[in-house]
Amino acid sequence: MQKIYVLSDIHGQSRAFFEMLEKIQFSSEDKLYIIGDVVDRGPDGIKLLEYIRGQKNMVLLMGNHEDMMLRTMNDEESWYETWLFNGGGVTLASLMSFPKEEQERCIEFVKNLPLYRMISVEGKQYLLVHAGIDVSRGESEEQIAAMDRDTLLWIRREFFNAKLSCPYTVIFGHTPTGALLYYAKDLPEESREQAAAFHITRWDRRIAIDCGCAYGENLGCLRLNDQKEFYIKI
Repeated sequence: MQKIYVLSDIHGQSRAFFEMLEKIQFSSEDKLYIIGDVVDRGPDGIKLLEYIRGQKNMVLLMGNHEDMMLRTMNDEESWYETWLFNGGGVTLASLMSFPKEEQERCIEFVKNLPLYRMISVEGKQYLLVHAGIDVSRGESEEQIAAMDRDTLLWIRREFFNAKLSCPYTVIFGHTPTGALLYYAKDLPEESREQAAAFHITRWDRRIAIDCGCAYGENLGCLRLNDQKEFYIKI
């Protein structure tokens, strides 16, 4: 049986990523969805992008850090300082060390990353998206497709504190789960305990999987077939 995994926000931590692949015994028969933010802050973002690009059974979604990288490389000057402030310097230096053709292939790969994916596993439907959705603008796939990229890549409070009525579960990264204690006002007690430990956090049709890899906490991975959680400590 094919095993379906999701993880997010690797942020250049290649050691943790490859240790996770070993831990879950990831094989060519399995599939891994990575919900954005492979680059920045850690040292190996470009190396990871290049690796993921070569894997037929890995699907990378756009994260806000990949988007900042793209906007900067497209000479949108207003984004340069924002990207560097958010840990983009190490990614930029790494990218510039590659031959021009390889740089262009990497940028083209990132440019074509999807903003979201709707998938079904074991009869359950999931929306995979980096940050979340604007529930006030609707929850159907058609309405999600019409949402602007900044919403899907950056939203926090408005998504965390809205009531969901969708038939799917939203799996997202972007916000380290420990920060949910600050942003999400009505987390149930069990969810608060998960968040405080920087573990995968579940509540009200939501699963948060950014476990603070960028901040020395955990890289988390969820197997959707049986909901088993895996962690690598940074």
